[in-house]
Amino acid sequence: MEKEAFIIGTGPSLKKIDMTKLKDKITITFNRAYVAFDDWGFDPTYYLAIDSNDIRSVYKDINNLVLNSNIKKFFLIKTNDNQRHTTTDFQDGDIVSNENMYVKSNKIRLIHPTNYSYDYPLLCDTIESENMINTSLPPNAGFLGLKMLYHEGYRKIYLLGMDARYSDDIEYRNVERKGGQYTADSDNDVNHFRSDYFGKNITFGKPNQSEIIRIWSKFINEVLPKKYPDLEIISCSENSNLNDFIKYENFDSIIK
Repeated sequence: MEKEAFIIGTGPSLKKIDMTKLKDKITITFNRAYVAFDDWGFDPTYYLAIDSNDIRSVYKDINNLVLNSNIKKFFLIKTNDNQRHTTTDFQDGDIVSNENMYVKSNKIRLIHPTNYSYDYPLLCDTIESENMINTSLPPNAGFLGLKMLYHEGYRKIYLLGMDARYSDDIEYRNVERKGGQYTADSDNDVNHFRSDYFGKNITFGKPNQSEIIRIWSKFINEVLPKKYPDLEIISCSENSNLNDFIKYENFDSIIK
C-alpha cells in the first residue's frame, strides 16, 4: 500500500477540518501548532520549525515537546544569529546561545541548509547523518515538510490548512517591526487557524505570499512531472491559492 501522510498547515481553512479524524494518521505540523494538540486529541508524528524569529519566541515550548510529547522526530533549523538579538526576542526574555537552543535528544534532526532554493525546488537533495540533515532550503515550512516526508518514504501527501494566503500583519493590527521580524501586542491573528497563534508577545517572521506560491507552483508545474512521478500531492485546503495548480479534494471524502 502506498505510504501516505498529511501536512497540517496553520491557515484559517484548518478551522473547517475535524482534526480528530487524523489521530491515527502520519502527520507533520509546524511552529505554534502545538497550541491545538489537546483539542485535536493527538500529537503529530513529526514537527518542523525553520524560522529563527519564530523559534526564539517559542524555543522553550519546543524543548518541552521534545521531552514530553509523542512526536517521533523534530526537524529544526540551527540558529546562527541569536547573539544579535535582545531579550525581547526570546521566550520569557531568556537569551540563549546558538549552541544551547535545543535540549539534547535523538529525536532532533538539525537542518543544515546547503543553499536557499527558490527557483528549482528539489526533494531528493537531502542527506541525513548523525542527527544532521543537509538539504536545500526553500523559505517555506510547508514545502520543507514535504521534503522531509519524501525523505521518510511517504509518496501520497495531503495538504491541510495550506492556504498560502496572507495579510501583512502591520496593515491590520499593532505589531512592533524590526525588519522582517514582527512582535504582536494582542491575540488577533487572522492569518492562522487560531487568533492566538501568533498572538500577544509572540515574535515571528513576516510571511511572503508570492514567494510561497512561486516555490510551490514551480515545483508542481515544472519539477514534479519530470523528477518525481512516484509522488502524488492532493490539497484539502479550501480556497487555497495552491489550488490553482494542485488537485483539490474535500477532506471528508478522502478520510473515509
